[in-house]
Amino acid sequence: MNPWSQRVLRELDAVLRQVPEEVIAGLANLLVAAKRVFVAGEGRSGLMGKAFASRLVHLGLRAHDASEITCPRIGPEDLMIACSGSGETRTTLEKMLSAHEVDAKVVLITANPDTRFGDAADILLHLPAPPAPERISRGVASSQPQRSLFEQALLIVLDSTVLRLMEKLKVGRDEMQKRHTNLE
Repeated sequence: MNPWSQRVLRELDAVLRQVPEEVIAGLANLLVAAKRVFVAGEGRSGLMGKAFASRLVHLGLRAHDASEITCPRIGPEDLMIACSGSGETRTTLEKMLSAHEVDAKVVLITANPDTRFGDAADILLHLPAPPAPERISRGVASSQPQRSLFEQALLIVLDSTVLRLMEKLKVGRDEMQKRHTNLE
């Protein structure tokens, strides 16, 4: 394996070792309990969120990208998952606050456990992946640009949640494939 990929994998390993199994199981339980799921995020965090919303649809759940014009109103039986590495992305947090105002359950996934918006979330899921050159608690510094480490860890945590949901809902890959778009 090339040395750059090895470096990325070492950094990811250091972050993901700090995400307990209970976090994935708990997130899966919230998703199953929700009437609908709304995913919010901007930039690359938003792209990871869009990928997650797509997989939730493939699982048979009602999921929406909160930034799409076809997104319906959120309500008290719904779940908002807000993805923001900094924990301060204004458009993501405005959507999160709007969801909070109508009593929807809110999960904020961030690298910033001290975000001033943490109180507006029912659950703050901290991924310890600060931007370079800050150090994560295992003494590993990210050599990647901006928030790449957070975005990679976010995708893996969300995809891990999909795997847990597949088990919980007893949905196989073939069934998911039948829900995949045929307009590509």
